[in-house]
Parts: sequence; C-alpha cells; structure tokens
Amino acid sequence: MVLMRWFGRGEIRRWRDLHVAMARAVLQQAAADLVESFDADLSQADWRDGLIEQTRFVATRIAPVVRQVAEPLARRVIEEADRALAPIAFHHLQWQPLPVDANLMRDMMEELGDWAAAGGAALTGLVRGAATGLPIAGGLGRGGPASDWMRLRAEARLRAKVHAYVHASVVQGPKGRPALLEHVVALLHDTARHAQPL
Repeated sequence: MVLMRWFGRGEIRRWRDLHVAMARAVLQQAAADLVESFDADLSQADWRDGLIEQTRFVATRIAPVVRQVAEPLARRVIEEADRALAPIAFHHLQWQPLPVDANLMRDMMEELGDWAAAGGAALTGLVRGAATGLPIAGGLGRGGPASDWMRLRAEARLRAKVHAYVHASVVQGPKGRPALLEHVVALLHDTARHAQPL
C-alpha cells in the first residue's frame, strides 16, 4: 500500500512537471508573439501616444490585447492539466482567473519613467532650439532632423515599456505580483501537493 502511494505520488509529480513545462512553453511563446506583433504596430503610434501619453497608450491599446491573448491560453493549459490528472489522482483542478492588477501598469510606467513631464520639457526645448537656429526644418512631426530624433527616441522608450509590460504581465511579475505564467505554475504546484493518488 505504501509502495503504491509512493508510485502514485511519483505520477503526480511527473504530471506537475509536464504541465509546468507546457505552461512555460505556451505562455513564453505567447509573450514573444505579442511583443513581435506590438513591435510592428508601435511605429504607427502618433506623437501624443508615443511621446506624452505612453502610460495611457499601454493601458488602452496594449493591456487589453495582452489579457485577451494570454488568458485563454493559460486557461487551456489548466483544463488540459485537469483532464490529464483525472485518471491518476483525486483532485479537481479549476481555472482561477488572475485578478487584474490595475496598479501594476502604473507602477511599472513610473519605474520606467513616464514622458508626461519629460515630453513637455523636450517640446519646450525644441521650440527654444528653433528660435536659436537649430536645424528643425518644418517643426515637430514634419520630418525635420530634430523631429525625427525625438520620434525615434519616443518610439524606443514606448517599445521598452511595452516589452516590460508584456513580460511582467505574462511571464514574470515584480515581487509579490505574479504574472500569468507564475499564477498557472502556482496552481499546478498547489494541486500536486493536495492531490491524492488513486
């Protein structure tokens, strides 16, 4: 009887390890696909989005898509894990949505530095530069060298924020704020601890 339970626990551990690996593969790939997809769109962000309102841009254009894509994948991993567990253990694994951490994005954006203030200062500096003869042909947004430089810099900053947000939301969150993958792994580990071998 003890030997049977030992073998049963081994099966549950193998089940856990297999589905943790599956969760990592699926959600890390989802994060990579999201970043690639967003990268293609970020060059279309206008000056207001890209330079001054980056936090709002991430909140309204990025966060909903991240959740829409990644959460169904996480749920599917859990449902598949539950089906695979049924023949080997007494325990029902159920998907538990990760609550939306509204402050995660705000805190991340603050940590990465928001351009709300910096953007205003930069715009003021460019206008001042025009008055002193700096080469800003045509002004902001019309293709002058300074305008191009500012746009590229703003786009790089926005790209870094989007990448960081996707990673923190899907793969690995800051301390005490689990990402979706960490949430799934915790559910699998918790289930493996409590499941009783058949």
